[in-house]
Amino acid sequence: MCKLLSDWAPSAAAIDLLKLNGVDDSQIELSIKYLKNESDLVNIDDVKGYDNWNSLFIMFCIKANKKNDN
Repeated sequence: MCKLLSDWAPSAAAIDLLKLNGVDDSQIELSIKYLKNESDLVNIDDVKGYDNWNSLFIMFCIKANKKNDN
């Protein structure tokens, strides 16, 4: 399991789940860029309530996608 955000890439399963929830490729790419380049996140151990980057990424993308739909 990858602890550092800089070393992480979303799994195929995470991307498949996002697509099943209506998140398109462009939103996925924008979310990856935002998390890696514009957030202050470094280590998953510092993020309360999450134990891996994929789970955080899935929730982040779904919430970001819902905001775009409104």
